[in-house]
Amino acid sequence: MLSSTRRGLVDGLRVAVGEAGYDRDVAPSDIELEAFDDEEKGEFSSAISFAIGAAAGENPMEVAHTIADAHRDHGLPEGVARVTVENGHINYHLDATAMARLTLGEIDAEGATYGARERADPDRIVADVSSPNIAKPLHVGHLRNTILSDALMNVLEERGHDVTRDNHLGDWGTQFGNLLHEYVEFGDEAAFEDDPIAHLLELYQQFEQRDGMLEDVADFGALTEEFEDAIAAERAYHTDDGKAWFARLEEGDAEAVDLWEGFREASIERFEAIYAELGVDFDLWLGESFYAREGWNDVVIEKALENDVAMRGPDDSVFIPIYDDDYDDAGDPDRADVDPSLDRAREMLAEAGSVEEADFDAFYIVKSDGSTVYGTRDLATIEYRIREFDADQSVYVVASEQNRYFQQLFVAARKMGYVDIHLEHIDYGMISLPEGSMSTRGGQIVTVREVLDAAQERARDIVREKGRNVAEDEIDAIARKIALATVKYGMVGANRGKDITFDIDEAVSLEGDTGPYVQYATTRAYSILDAAEGVPAVDDVDPTAFNDTDYDLIYHLGRYPLVLDRCEERYDAAPLAHYLLELAHVFNSFYHKNRVLDAETAAEERLVLTDATAQVFENGLGLLGIETLAEM
Repeated sequence: MLSSTRRGLVDGLRVAVGEAGYDRDVAPSDIELEAFDDEEKGEFSSAISFAIGAAAGENPMEVAHTIADAHRDHGLPEGVARVTVENGHINYHLDATAMARLTLGEIDAEGATYGARERADPDRIVADVSSPNIAKPLHVGHLRNTILSDALMNVLEERGHDVTRDNHLGDWGTQFGNLLHEYVEFGDEAAFEDDPIAHLLELYQQFEQRDGMLEDVADFGALTEEFEDAIAAERAYHTDDGKAWFARLEEGDAEAVDLWEGFREASIERFEAIYAELGVDFDLWLGESFYAREGWNDVVIEKALENDVAMRGPDDSVFIPIYDDDYDDAGDPDRADVDPSLDRAREMLAEAGSVEEADFDAFYIVKSDGSTVYGTRDLATIEYRIREFDADQSVYVVASEQNRYFQQLFVAARKMGYVDIHLEHIDYGMISLPEGSMSTRGGQIVTVREVLDAAQERARDIVREKGRNVAEDEIDAIARKIALATVKYGMVGANRGKDITFDIDEAVSLEGDTGPYVQYATTRAYSILDAAEGVPAVDDVDPTAFNDTDYDLIYHLGRYPLVLDRCEERYDAAPLAHYLLELAHVFNSFYHKNRVLDAETAAEERLVLTDATAQVFENGLGLLGIETLAEM
């Protein structure tokens, strides 16, 4: 009800502003939702009079009164009782009984689709989500990405968009040449068969650690000339052979491809088991290799050179120059303004004498040895998504350490001629451990398996300790749902932009403001409904029987679609997580202050209200990928 009321207020305010004689557009953001119990402000307010007054040179208070009078004359939406002016703000006050009737009726009629939105022309969104590297275990950073992106894509789908989830695997690049070298030199088939990811990780770390050690020894300098030559030769042997293996892979060499495909298949099999446990699905598993092996990289390189937006460096590399004034709003097709010309870059290069010293950023798409890089494959991905999906948005859920890279990618994409597609980098903070930054090379990681096992063990202990009438064979199933609620809520509810120091004990805690707290509030609602003989029809109840505590809960139920609006606008599911926690607090207050089943008055009304609350919990938790529980 609040969502439709807000839309009605925006439309009415737009008419009122015009009829009051002011030339200013009214945006949805000009109507703000306020707290239910703030009588002075009302449930909705607008500060539009300040901007209009400043532009017209008039007193905002007088402007507000003029617009409020015009809005009264035009007519207020159903459920809005009156409009007042206070300190220059236009305040809209709801009719509480009308709000209750409309909100409960809307939830009852829409059920599982309450909060959803249908669009005549939805955006086609193709999103990079999860995106782990093969031959390595899923770690807690991937867990954050996977859970954040799953919740957000659920919300975007709920809001009527056509979403395609692409688990854009990191499965191509020189590191796989190094891994092929290491496996051929030191691999153990039996160890690979027993635990492929563990063995491949060990080989990857071995290569990186040995190369780092040899580099440190070479840099130390206090060595004999013969020893220095030996160190250089040893290091070159491994790194050069790794490059050779990757070149063989790019050329389609049968031995290299067979080994690489074995690594990829084993990795995906292990990944799928974790994703199934998390309840996460993907539409695509294309990965970087797809664009290399299917010729999309070549399409991009040829296009960049033919359209004269890329230039060759002195070392035969190929790059797209990016100027300082190219970066603003590059992701927004309506606001991006880039200079695709190479003339400035040629002048800057001539003046500086080298690409490194030139006054532009070089976005490489071909290295000096002829191999491709991330940028090539990401531009190829955009090309593919436009051609094959007619995508309106290409979205990337990737940690904030890649912010600069995506700014450059978006500029390069505009210069390539991809001018209509919206490009969005949904960043999130990095995860470190109490001991310091995570490092796959150094073996300092926390795997998803470790987190899930620890959370489930913690939940299992609590269910055994506090569960009532829970059969032994049901404990694991209940503990699994509680554990996933803990981990998922913790990941989504945290400030997405902040770095996290990950403490596994805190991450799997069931106490405080957590997912299980919201689950428990839902279970409490179920218990009330189960004890009732039935839920009355919404049309048969009397909203005037509700008290202030009831109305507060109804108001919060009405906020749900507006919260999803905010999630969609921000590309962030955190507002939904915070809302569900607040709703749980409000419902628990309702439960403790009011009688329901044996109430002398309003028993039927509160059963309808409890049923509506359970529905909103189910809808919201479902978007976060959290299951509800009949018993806890």
